[in-house]
Amino acid sequence: MMKNITLIAACFFLSIPWIRATDLPFRDGEELTFDIHYKYGFVMLKAGTAEYFINDGSYNNKSAWNTTLNFKTTAFFDKIFKIRDSMYSQVNVNLEPLYHWREVNEGHTYFREEIVFNKYGKAYSEVHVKQENRERVKLDTILTANNPGYDLLNILMFARSLDYPRLKHGESFNLSTFIGKSKVNIIVHFEGQTVINKSETLKYNAYKLTLDITDEVFSGSKNAMEVWISNDKNHIPLKLKAKLKIGAAEAELTSYKNLKYPLSSEIKIPAN
Repeated sequence: MMKNITLIAACFFLSIPWIRATDLPFRDGEELTFDIHYKYGFVMLKAGTAEYFINDGSYNNKSAWNTTLNFKTTAFFDKIFKIRDSMYSQVNVNLEPLYHWREVNEGHTYFREEIVFNKYGKAYSEVHVKQENRERVKLDTILTANNPGYDLLNILMFARSLDYPRLKHGESFNLSTFIGKSKVNIIVHFEGQTVINKSETLKYNAYKLTLDITDEVFSGSKNAMEVWISNDKNHIPLKLKAKLKIGAAEAELTSYKNLKYPLSSEIKIPAN
């Protein structure tokens, strides 16, 4: 019985239309900047900014890609709840996760979490998670998943590595991510092509994904997050929306540097 389940899971994984390793949608030195807004009721305020970097690197003397995400609240939000969070991840040349750490510095809360991927496969993933604050080790455990497992930052890498022209509207994929002591289930749904209105003079052609996420931080698991990816060879995240238990958060691309390809998804409209 277990052998049959493993075989089915392996076939499912192989059916995911990955982009070819020779056509990766990024290069060394890519930089993306996002504005983060927080919505509570009818009020939408700029909460902070996030910076995303991709660089060449190595892991255990083998080539790897390094990704970094730094988030900080604005001076206004610092007075309410100051946040200085960072994430760092490494993947191999086939974009399989290897290592992840995140440093959480939020108000009076501080800890550092490290995830080492012992195994990553078609039907089984295993990680060693260690979390510590300034005083002690809070967590040291092994987590497993019976599907492709990712860290938080590499969910974006998954979204960027899909071969979108081969996807069918409504197609979905089962993944897992590891957060603290929990393995979190995620179902990614492809919602097809759409257009994002950035302003009266700027739009983007985009692919849309919705994510069902089973985690207590979200108001509900169904469509807990929406992600818009540029409809061009760069596959950069243009916008993200998350439905939180208290309010909602949005991240929107504001600037970019060192893209591998022209941002052909951009539609500029002449001003009247």
